[in-house]
Amino acid sequence: MTTRLSVLRLTAVMAAVVMAVLVGLSGCSGSDSGKGGNGPRATSSPPADETAANGPLVGTPSLVAGEQSCAAAEGNAPWFPTIAAFEVHDSNRTHLYACAHFPGAQSNNQVFAHSSDQVYVTPYNIVDRGPNELYVYGGGYGDNPAASGSFVSRVEPGTFNEVWRRVLINTNATDEWNYPGVLNTLADGSLVVIYGYHIARIDPANGNVLAQTTLPTGQSAPRDTAYNGYDALPDGTIVAKTVNRQPGCTEQGFSAFLDCPDPTAVPPSILVAIDPKSLRVLSQVTLPEMMGGRITTTVFNGTGQIYLPGATKLYRYSYPNGAFAPDPTWGPVSYLQNGQTAASAMAVINDYVVAMTNGGKPTPTPMSVVAVSQADSTKVATVQPFANSGAKQSFIPSMVSVDPENNRVYAMDAGAGKLAGIDLANGALSVAWSQDQTTLSFTTLLGPKDQRVLIGTDIPVKFFQGLKTYSTEQVVWRDAGSGAELARSSQLPKMTQGILVTPGYAGLQYFLTADGHVIGLQVAPKPASPSPSPASSGTGSASGTGTPSGTGSPSGSGTPAASGSATASGSVSASASASASASVSVSVSASP
Repeated sequence: MTTRLSVLRLTAVMAAVVMAVLVGLSGCSGSDSGKGGNGPRATSSPPADETAANGPLVGTPSLVAGEQSCAAAEGNAPWFPTIAAFEVHDSNRTHLYACAHFPGAQSNNQVFAHSSDQVYVTPYNIVDRGPNELYVYGGGYGDNPAASGSFVSRVEPGTFNEVWRRVLINTNATDEWNYPGVLNTLADGSLVVIYGYHIARIDPANGNVLAQTTLPTGQSAPRDTAYNGYDALPDGTIVAKTVNRQPGCTEQGFSAFLDCPDPTAVPPSILVAIDPKSLRVLSQVTLPEMMGGRITTTVFNGTGQIYLPGATKLYRYSYPNGAFAPDPTWGPVSYLQNGQTAASAMAVINDYVVAMTNGGKPTPTPMSVVAVSQADSTKVATVQPFANSGAKQSFIPSMVSVDPENNRVYAMDAGAGKLAGIDLANGALSVAWSQDQTTLSFTTLLGPKDQRVLIGTDIPVKFFQGLKTYSTEQVVWRDAGSGAELARSSQLPKMTQGILVTPGYAGLQYFLTADGHVIGLQVAPKPASPSPSPASSGTGSASGTGTPSGTGSPSGSGTPAASGSATASGSVSASASASASASVSVSVSASP
């Protein structure tokens, strides 16, 4: 029994380390103390897309009014009606930003980029309160010696110059574990940040702390406890849980799960409900184990439900009358095949919850996508989308993205170097398309139902060992329906692990780098080549694939339209749909 408990603890810890296993910590790239000013970059010269822009980006301002109206009508409770209020858009963790735009064409696009001059050490997420207010949370990756504790900064859209900074804690002075939390914007416009074992409301105007609560730590000492983010129910109730460091260990950040003497010797997590106004703890319960993955909340059949991925089982807790309770009608669901490791989080897609395995230590067993019915937990669908890739290792610390309107799941595996669109229909999963693309981060969906665009990063490695040492990656925009590539950035300093490319207003996206910078991205159709004069050409036709119309946004017919998003049925040539640098042919089976 003791041996089995140790195995379960180890599996749970490995689910928590996710990014730390191979990459150590993305935030450990060079940067200064984060108190402003310039810091060293991960690239020796500015990325080509930054050189092309040569200054701040404004996107397509004419899109903003429509985006604001869309966000106001979206009904994304309990988050502020804006494009990016919650770290992954909604409580169901879909990663779907339907009100955001892709202003490029179906092919022949160019990417522009602008990077902040100032350094925001280990930036974790960026949220807004409308098109004129941006806020960055960072400082929580304690593995980086420059990260001394969590902070929130308001930054100026376009330039990303700092307006104010609120340092929340110095974990060197308090002798506590520095581990990332999250910042989100609640429905009333409040900025609420969770960090360590604290939660605080921040004044958007000046960064003052308006309210603060010390949260319970259960059986774990406060110095060894952190809340790894939070979710919320439609009525605003905040739901959060702890992860724990081995007692007496001084390792920081994710390294605590690798380098403490016995990282499995940790107490179980606790789950708490928090009042969004007073920040008072309303309810708490001790979970069966330490759960490294993130919380997902939803409402099913009128009841608030909380989904949690455990070491070997998926759990559901209810919150019907102001108190947590394991749901006796659902699970726990065993979801791993032999050799697989735990999932990092679940997403809700209509009547199902979906997870993908192998978020822990790299394994030779191919990853699975697992869908479980919310109505009947005995109804489980699985698919191994990359089982025939020939990869010798499977590892994906991130979670799926889902499109409930199109019944589509998006999954990836850094070991296989693959990305796939997977259909969920009639209780079964099937692969719709697969492309070569290597990422350790989340993917992002944007645009309306019939014009979805999928955004993800692509790491330029050919072998699995390269995931230990890479310093740059590209951003790739794909037609979510077909998987066809629409645009690709130049090599950028690698992104902070465990996050996503975040959509903003006016067709912009935000990319937070491990070396401490905010990069704005803008996609636009390349200008059409001028038609040759009759004297120099007998044909009189323009070169290229055609001239985009005013907005350069593809429609279903392949003709650019005014909607600003890529069509689900659009396609580009095969040579553009996958990057050779992203193809992973694993000839080594090294694990750290």
